[in-house]
Amino acid sequence: MEEAENLISLFIDHVDAQLVLALSCFLGLGPAEIAGLQWGDVDRDWIHIRRNKPAHGEVGPPKTKERMAPVPIIDHVRVPLELWRRKCENTNGEDWLIADLPNMLNRVILPHVKGGKECLRCGKTPKPSKVQWKGLYAGRRGAVTAVMEATNGNVHVTQRLARHKSAITTLNVYKKQITPDAFKAGMNLFQKALSKGEGQ
Repeated sequence: MEEAENLISLFIDHVDAQLVLALSCFLGLGPAEIAGLQWGDVDRDWIHIRRNKPAHGEVGPPKTKERMAPVPIIDHVRVPLELWRRKCENTNGEDWLIADLPNMLNRVILPHVKGGKECLRCGKTPKPSKVQWKGLYAGRRGAVTAVMEATNGNVHVTQRLARHKSAITTLNVYKKQITPDAFKAGMNLFQKALSKGEGQ
């Protein structure tokens, strides 16, 4: 998550880029899901995934019926979302949140991450950042892994976030080896449950 925060902080002048990265790194949305979002898909507390907009292809339904599900908006996403909404005052429900995601990736995000190339939005040629670009799919995998760690291995929460049909997919594809700290925290919860049971 520190890596995600460092990446997002590169785009202080590009709140739409911050929003794209937050949707990937904190809510686990895939690139085609981010590109397919319209303002009508966003309500006060949820983002409703209703379509995919692939970089090279037609707009269609999400990859699976399980992927067509809402995800809760957390503060790390709410802030750039509301800032971007203010800049897009004249939008209606059918307008895209991000009009052209591939263009943004190539002409705004990559120049600021890799450096040495002009950002066509702000006209600056940034120096290479210390953040390594791993792609939006890496943000999705990182979000699922981070939620797994933060919930002490609650696969049900991470399965819902990833919107997988089976928790096996979540565990086999998205979850890295549990860290020693997360393992210890999980065992501490187990100890508390045992102690509570003994006190009854």
